[in-house]
Amino acid sequence: MNSSIRLPASLAAVIVVACSAAWAGTEPLSAAPLSLQSLIQRALVQAPRQQLADDNVELARIQRDSMRAALLPQIGAEVSQTRQTINMAASGFNFPGLPTLVGPYNVFDARLKLSQKVLDLARSSEIAGAGYAIDAAQAQADVNGEQIASNVALSYIQVLAGEQVLASAQSDMALADDLLTLARDQKTAGIASGVDVARAETALAQDRYAVSEAQTRIAQARLQLQRLAVLPMEGAPLLAGRLDGEPGATPGLVPELGVTVEQALNTARASRSELRASEAAMRQADAQLKAAHRRRLPTLSLVADYGLSANTPGENQEDTYRYGAVIDLPIYSGGSLRAEDAAAANRIEQQRLQMEDLQQQIEQDVRLALVTLANSVEQLRAAVSARDLAQRELDLARDRFTNGVANNVDVVSAQASLARSRTQYVAAAAAEQQARVNLAAAQGRARQFDL
Repeated sequence: MNSSIRLPASLAAVIVVACSAAWAGTEPLSAAPLSLQSLIQRALVQAPRQQLADDNVELARIQRDSMRAALLPQIGAEVSQTRQTINMAASGFNFPGLPTLVGPYNVFDARLKLSQKVLDLARSSEIAGAGYAIDAAQAQADVNGEQIASNVALSYIQVLAGEQVLASAQSDMALADDLLTLARDQKTAGIASGVDVARAETALAQDRYAVSEAQTRIAQARLQLQRLAVLPMEGAPLLAGRLDGEPGATPGLVPELGVTVEQALNTARASRSELRASEAAMRQADAQLKAAHRRRLPTLSLVADYGLSANTPGENQEDTYRYGAVIDLPIYSGGSLRAEDAAAANRIEQQRLQMEDLQQQIEQDVRLALVTLANSVEQLRAAVSARDLAQRELDLARDRFTNGVANNVDVVSAQASLARSRTQYVAAAAAEQQARVNLAAAQGRARQFDL
């Protein structure tokens, strides 16, 4: 006598959903479903990594302003009151009748000072280089944003794939429960044997394990997405996207996008922030080389001061002033100027080599993304076909078993084949969407990607 309790398939599905929520450790968030673009924009604003990159841009601006200040008027004030003595003999004044020590006496001085750089070509080149450093920092912040957007999109797709895998596993478990009920009914009717029942129970146990495994994976994927998108960790976010878009009907390279390799490469060359960062770094290195050359040139400054000179603020006071020009010309620097020239020239060569390597890397990224996307489209077509055929095979095997024509070996085998084909379909759909993300990233368009 079999004392096991059999639950209806609908009730079993409800229990599985409840277990899934418990396994995830949280209840779904009450907010509306989140789109991929909303999470990307959230991450671009709130992710600490992006905030650090934005801070680097602001730091580059501050450094540029600090350099620029050297070419602006410098105004200062100085007030002093001293009491002093002078050793006249120590100063070279040793005459008969002249006292050796003069003082003590008071000296008061209050003065306004002004200086202005009129010509400093080296500093001008340094300021230009600092401006290019801002461009490079901004481009690098954009590169960082592209990476964040790509990671959020890939994680988003992983969560969607996990949800579909879990739904498929739950559907397989419900089907296995129905087949177990059928096997027991067939055994009671004398059509099936105990082996058929045991085989169906084994299949149900395996499906339970698959559900548990899917719950673990989706919990991991959700936590990763919550971290990347700076979402609260307590709760399972509801996502608005879907993976079940069918592949396009037109064969060829990236048929859905209608893009050629050359078009994709042109887009990448115009949009990749890495190229803009490299170009700005190259211009910065060139400005540094010009600055190194111009340090051999003279600089011209205007200086002036005006103030009150006295013994004390109210004793022997007189207005005094000074103004003039200062020309500074380096003659010998111990080889430092030549070393700066060599270092600046070396930086330019390094940037040139890095840019050449980056251009090749971008072309490789684009071509690989296009090929991968084209292949993933074909794989998705094959996965759709395999899933449909596996469903048909299971329907036929189930009809034969229900009518007592055969045992449930074919049914269990077809059920396992359907489970595999469903998993392959979800994996293929996720791979196609991930390939699209990679193509968008290769073209510098990850921040605009959406499902």
